[in-house]
Amino acid sequence: MPSHTSTPPPHAYTASWVWCQRGELRQGAAVVLQAGRIKEVASRPPQGCALTDLGEGLLMPGLVNAHTHLELSFLAGAVPPRGDFVGWLEELVASRPGHDHGAAAQATAQAVQDSITCGIACVADITNTGRAQETLASAGLSGVSFFEALGQAKCEPPPAGLAWRGAVLAASGVAAHAPYSVPAARLAELKRRAGDLPFCIHAAESQAEVEFMLGEGAEGRRLEEFLLARRLERASLGLKGLRPLAHLMDLGLLDQHTMLVHGVQLTPAEVRGLASSGASLCVCPRSNLGLTGGLAPVQALLAAGVNAALGTDSLASCPSLSLWEEMAALRAAVPGLAPEDILHMATAGGAMALGLTAHFGRLAPGLAGPLAFAPLERLGRGQVLEAAVGGKHAGPPRPVGRQQPLA
Repeated sequence: MPSHTSTPPPHAYTASWVWCQRGELRQGAAVVLQAGRIKEVASRPPQGCALTDLGEGLLMPGLVNAHTHLELSFLAGAVPPRGDFVGWLEELVASRPGHDHGAAAQATAQAVQDSITCGIACVADITNTGRAQETLASAGLSGVSFFEALGQAKCEPPPAGLAWRGAVLAASGVAAHAPYSVPAARLAELKRRAGDLPFCIHAAESQAEVEFMLGEGAEGRRLEEFLLARRLERASLGLKGLRPLAHLMDLGLLDQHTMLVHGVQLTPAEVRGLASSGASLCVCPRSNLGLTGGLAPVQALLAAGVNAALGTDSLASCPSLSLWEEMAALRAAVPGLAPEDILHMATAGGAMALGLTAHFGRLAPGLAGPLAFAPLERLGRGQVLEAAVGGKHAGPPRPVGRQQPLA
C-alpha cells in the first residue's frame, strides 16, 4: 500500500516580545508554525493548538547569514587577521593545499551545526567544490551555495536554480571572486549566467584592491605580485584604471539581483551610485575590521536606500559564525546605528539580497521557519531591541520550531 505523509499539527510559540519586521514589535504575540512555515501571527495562541511559551526574551524571524565560506572552516584560528589584507591572503592560500579532507569535512559539518544552533534559518555560502551544499542539505539548513569562479579557468559554475524540500531550500547560485581576480569578459558572462537569480562578488574590500585596480600604490603592487605568482597577469583582466565599483558598473554587473560583499572602501559618491543601481551590499563586520581595520559606511548606505545585509565571512577571518556576535560587533563599531536597522540587516536585508523575501526575513503567513529566540531579562519596549543586538542576553540565543531534516 502507498504511504501517505500527514501534515503535522500546528504549534504556537509565544514570548514576552515578538519582532515581526522593521516597525512591528509586538508584546506577547503568538507565532503559529505548521510544516516548517508560518501559519499565522496572532495576538494570542489559537485554542486547541500546542503551545510553547518561551518566556522573557525576543522571538523573531530566523537569521539570514548572507555571506560565509563554510569550506574554510578547517582553517579556524590558523590565519588570524592582523590588519594586513595581502599578507592574510598569502597565508590563507599557503594553508589550503595538502589539508586533511576528512577533517575539513568534519569542520564544515560542525560549522553548519553551529549555524543552526544560533538561529540561522538560511545561509549564503561561497563554495569552490559543492561539498558544503551536501552538508547543508543533510542537516536540513536552507542555503544558497554560490559556486565561485576565480581567475581565467574555463570551468563554469553549475546552472543557478532553486529547489525546495518542504520548507528547506537548496539553491545554487553564481559568484565571482572579485574584480581584481576575474577577467572582465568572464565577469560579464558569469552575470549573464546568473540571470534573474542572485549574483555575488567581493568588492571594495581593501585598500590593496583599490590601488591595484587604479594601477598605483605600494599595497596595490603587493597584490599584483600575489596574483602574478598565481599566474594571473594584470593585462589579462581587462582593467581600465577604474575603482572597483566603477569597474563593475562599467561592465553592467550591478542591478537588483547583484549582491556585493564588504564595500569597506566605498566613497560617498560610490554609495550614491550603488543606491541607484539597486544592488545590495553584505557587510561582515568582524572580518572587515580584522582584515582591513575598517567597515563599509553602513549609516550612509542605509540613508541612501541601499539594501544592506549581514554576514560572518569564514572562520579563517572571523572567530565564529554567530550572526548575534556579528550584530553586537556592528553595534559597538557604529553606535549611531539603530538597533532595528541591525536586526533588519540580519533578517530581511539578507533575504532581499538573496531574492528570498517571499520565504525568509519576516514573521508573516507563508514564510519559512525556523524562528530565532534571544532570552532577555525583563525589559521595557524601548530596551528590548538594544539588548538583543548588543549581546545582552540572559542565555544563548537559539532556534525555535526547527523541523528534523527530511530523509
